[in-house]
Amino acid sequence: MIRLEKTRFGTITIDESAEIRFARGLIGFSGETRFALLERERGPIAYLQSLNTPGLALPVVDARHLQPGYPETGDDLAGKAGLDREDNLVLVVLAIDPLDGTLRANLLAPLVIDAKNRSGAQIILDPEKYGPSVQLGSAPGTRETDHPISAVRSVDSAVAKVTAALASNG
Repeated sequence: MIRLEKTRFGTITIDESAEIRFARGLIGFSGETRFALLERERGPIAYLQSLNTPGLALPVVDARHLQPGYPETGDDLAGKAGLDREDNLVLVVLAIDPLDGTLRANLLAPLVIDAKNRSGAQIILDPEKYGPSVQLGSAPGTRETDHPISAVRSVDSAVAKVTAALASNG
């Protein structure tokens, strides 16, 4: 068992078999190679918890929650990441924009995880198609009219829940 203290969730214990290795680290965190995916009981948001730096937990969402066609198929992305094409998961890192409170996603650089081998890689997609900070919902107190990710399930209510969860967790 791996015991982490002073995480955004307090002290947690993670089974060693849950470890996911990113051999090249993540963009901006090249030294961070060991993570675990912490899923919440409710909602689509999970956290990619560093096993080296307890204070680092990135909010992520399964890319299947985004519009059809984002990004490409998981098999294509696994091939680009040099991972097994079977049994993979594509995650997108989320953030709250500090200026307007909107939920944003890094669609340019998804995380591809080979669930069988517990290894992952962050890849860069076509910057002409995807951005590093794409708004997923309307700003708090506004009405969404032209949503760039058309099929996030119940976007406005999901954004409100995610925003509240992220705010309360850190």
